[in-house]
Amino acid sequence: MSFVERVRTQADRYGHQRSYTFVEDRRGELAESRLTFAEIDTRARSIGAWLAGRRAADQTALLLYPAGLEFLTAFLGCLYSRVIAVPSPLPQTDPRALERAEGIIKDADVRFVLTDSANQAMLTRWLRDVGLDGAVECVATDTLDLPGPGEWTMPEIGPDTLAYMQYTSGSTSEPRGVMLTHANLLHNEEEIWRAIGSPQEGVGVGWLPHYHDMGLIGMLLQPIYSGGDLYFASPIAFVMRPALWMEMISRYRAGYTVAPNFAYEWCATRVTDGQAAGLDLSSLRFALNGAEPVRTGTLRAMVGRFGAAGFSEKAWAPAYGMAEATLVVTATPLGHGPLIRRFDTGALERNEAVPAPDGVELVGCGRPISMTVRIVDPETRAVLPDGRVAEIWVRGASVARGYWQRGEASSDTFGGRTADGDGPFLRTGDLGFLLDGELYVTGRSKDVVIVNGRNLYPQDLEEAARETHPSLGAAAAFGVEAGGEHVVLVQEVRWQRLGGASAAEVARMVQGELARVFGLPSMSVVLVERGGVGKTTSGKVQRSRTRDLLLSGSLPVVHAELTAAVAAQAVPAGHPVPAGPGAPIPHPVPTAHAVAEAVAEGA
Repeated sequence: MSFVERVRTQADRYGHQRSYTFVEDRRGELAESRLTFAEIDTRARSIGAWLAGRRAADQTALLLYPAGLEFLTAFLGCLYSRVIAVPSPLPQTDPRALERAEGIIKDADVRFVLTDSANQAMLTRWLRDVGLDGAVECVATDTLDLPGPGEWTMPEIGPDTLAYMQYTSGSTSEPRGVMLTHANLLHNEEEIWRAIGSPQEGVGVGWLPHYHDMGLIGMLLQPIYSGGDLYFASPIAFVMRPALWMEMISRYRAGYTVAPNFAYEWCATRVTDGQAAGLDLSSLRFALNGAEPVRTGTLRAMVGRFGAAGFSEKAWAPAYGMAEATLVVTATPLGHGPLIRRFDTGALERNEAVPAPDGVELVGCGRPISMTVRIVDPETRAVLPDGRVAEIWVRGASVARGYWQRGEASSDTFGGRTADGDGPFLRTGDLGFLLDGELYVTGRSKDVVIVNGRNLYPQDLEEAARETHPSLGAAAAFGVEAGGEHVVLVQEVRWQRLGGASAAEVARMVQGELARVFGLPSMSVVLVERGGVGKTTSGKVQRSRTRDLLLSGSLPVVHAELTAAVAAQAVPAGHPVPAGPGAPIPHPVPTAHAVAEAVAEGA
């Protein structure tokens, strides 16, 4: 069976009874655009017939759309015609996004850029400017003279047919095209459906970007797979007015939603008393939290902020996944609520998980539904027992075929075999442990900072630092090699929340707190403007990129408390070494991101 057959079956079954509704916030009034399952199928067949007429089967098409219904029909139109869809952020004028899109076009051998009429002229000019207009055709699907849906014929599509490519967000490396088949897509949608309780009907609400795996698989495609309705908004609309998300849950009586941790935190801190007063969130039974570390403080903030409106801790559903596994690997089943346990900090530094009443809190990321998860020593490839921290290896029908045109990287990542020859496994590069069947994720193997033989997990440092002062936002902790590993924390600061404290005082407060909690008597703290901490399109902190920006002198520094060793490394050639702690790092100050842009990147 293919995903196209599943969609067509659902369109026949539900016709005009189920629908997708795009919600726009117009000065507090919600405007709706709707397509039923039958209408989506009709339009997808027309787009598929047009692509088939261009002999586009097995070619790649880059989809550059704003949030809305047009992307969904274009994506399905690609699948209907056996065109390999490549969702990506609409670049507009962001230089980084333009570079990324150009790189994808060249890497994926893109033949078509599909977009809407509002952005076609801009993208056509851009393709001409970068010399790609002769090789790539830019098409606005909303104004095409499309053939009738009856002219579409089903191409030969099987479970192993390549459906689309999800370009990784590049938290630790250059983006790579993950090749996902129809079988991968069907299997992972089934995993999600089972996690949310296998509903025969239901309502989902969301706002995630359609070009991210959680937004595409967890939000956009799940309803037509399972037979439910979806109401969704744009990421920018959510960022500008986070109450919109909660209002949509309340208004449409949503049973489930999906988002990264930062989004729940954004709501808990930004929704006003007046906005929260009229909400009824009692319908929400499943709030998936994934794509980045799940924080216990965020859960408590959400329950404290919206508990009176009906938000239940039991709805909280931490999960773990990645694009290389389509999306979900483990999930917290409907109604179970989060599993939060404390573990001895010193033992974790020795790669052992020992429960301790006064230890660090970790949130479980649920259990595998049908996937196989193993904890494997990356050096010996021995499978480790419960309570041992090592690399997370995954096997199952959701695991992708590999990376597009990267044979060696595919073999390294997707061809893992244990010491006894079992495999192949997907080597995730993430560290974690299993305990009583629950998966706990402790960090990225490449991000671990080793100081005097101790393994320090950057997200633990980042979370502890954030609690030091209300002015502190996103953070990136990493090591800098300078005659040994030196810990550096780059932390965004919100000027309006400094209160009576100076930036220097806040930086020293962070140093003191991390010294107390982690026993780090000597470390560097760099406060930067909002947007200074690099993030991927999925909200993951780009620690290596932030390190590179620090060392090249390109961070928007507000204040720096540096050790001498780090200060010597952080100054670009031609600049004098800062004179002692607190001295600013010479740097070209880039334009600070607006709040909406910075948080939308984290979506």
